[in-house]
Order: sequence, then structure tokens, then C-alpha cells
Amino acid sequence: MKRHTALALAAALLLLLGQRPPLGAAAPAAAAVEAAARGGKYLFVLFYKEEDAATRAMRQALEAGLSGREARAGFVTVKATDPAEKALVDRFGVSRAPLPLVLALAPNGAVTGGFPLKLTEQQVAQAFVSPAQAASLKALQARKLVLLCVLPGAGAAPPQGVRDFVADPQYRTAAEVVTVAAGDPAEATFLKQLQVETHAAPVTVLLAPPGSALGTFAGAVTKEQLVEKLKAARSGCCPGGCCPGGCCGPKR
Repeated sequence: MKRHTALALAAALLLLLGQRPPLGAAAPAAAAVEAAARGGKYLFVLFYKEEDAATRAMRQALEAGLSGREARAGFVTVKATDPAEKALVDRFGVSRAPLPLVLALAPNGAVTGGFPLKLTEQQVAQAFVSPAQAASLKALQARKLVLLCVLPGAGAAPPQGVRDFVADPQYRTAAEVVTVAAGDPAEATFLKQLQVETHAAPVTVLLAPPGSALGTFAGAVTKEQLVEKLKAARSGCCPGGCCPGGCCGPKR
């Protein structure tokens, strides 16, 4: 659905602050990704093949887009043909992608943006997402269902039906619960994208890879309602569809 494109796959980068190695230099990209995660920062990774005009333009856009955000993020450049960077290139399937390509990685490792060939400052800004969106993306990119629970307050528990669903051995390893306080201003944009009416909390949104909303449930959703919605999605997205494990996910 178009309204859920913010949950589409993407990536993130982080270069050690202040460092801007020349294109073509051996960039310790894997180490930079790890350092960014440890520091709770975003990392934008610029994959390129040649130091051409398109690559230089993307780097300039990155520098401009990250200006003033140095405390939150950085970037690193990776020559896709560099044998030293093969593990990272393979991890993101970059060898099959059009280059240059920028991937935005959240601190938790979720890909929050993927931008081939061209990049704008606005796209850089949009790659910064809320904690709940990053958590949802990480689970979805691991081919898991997400039960996004919008709760009346930070200390509230997810609906019993959600807890029953993830306690079921059929779904325990294929689903993850992400909780959000309805009044959290940091999550307002994310919830608006999902068209969640926060005043109706608790609200549960069932998400499936790569970022489809299978259903939204206000109030005390039951496990049976969630299972029924998942079954309906299975029948509608085969073959190779939207659920974990292909189109059918865990079967009863």
C-alpha cells in the first residue's frame, strides 16, 4: 500500500565524525557500521564503482544533508569492487544494484533508505526514522511479522490477544511486538503514516514483510482475529508473497 512506503527496505551509514576519506581509499566500512551501532548513530553508506560525476554528486548531497547532524550520523564510502569490502557488498546485495547507491542504516541495523543513482538532501532527512519505525523495519527485514501496539501510556501492556499470539509456538519465532505510547511526539509521523487514530488506543497494527499492513485493530484485539487476518493474507499473496517464510508463514 502506498501509505506504508515508509516501511520499505532501505539502509544506513555512519563514518567516524569529521573523517572524510577520499573516494577510492580503503574505507573500513564494516568497522564503521559497528562503531555507529555502538554509538547509537546512523550511518550512510555510499557504494560506488567509479569516481564519476554521479558519485561526486551523491557525496556532495550526503555532506549537505548531514550538515548539522554530525552528532547523529555520518557516512562512509565503499568501492563495490574492493575485495576488502566484499562482505558488506554481499550483505546488502550491492553487486546487483545500480551504482552509485546510498543506503541509510539506523543504529539498530535496520535499512531506513535506499537511494540509487541520485540523492537529495530531503531524502537524507527522511532516512531518519522514529525508534518504533526502526524496530519495525528491523523485524520486517528479518522476514518477521510485526505487531505494532499503540498503547495509552508508556507503562501499558500490549493487548492480551497480542500476548497470546506471540506465545503460540506457531508464531513465536515469526513475530515481534513493538510498542508505542500514543502520546509520544517522536512517533507521531510514523503513526500518521499508518493512519492510526491514537485517541483510540490501544490500537494494534499487524505488519508483514516487506512493509504491508495486514490489518488495524482498535481495542482488545483477540488472537483469533489476528490469526484470521493472517490467514486471509496468506491466501491473497501467494506465491512468494508478503508473509514470513514466503506467502504462507507458519502453518497450523
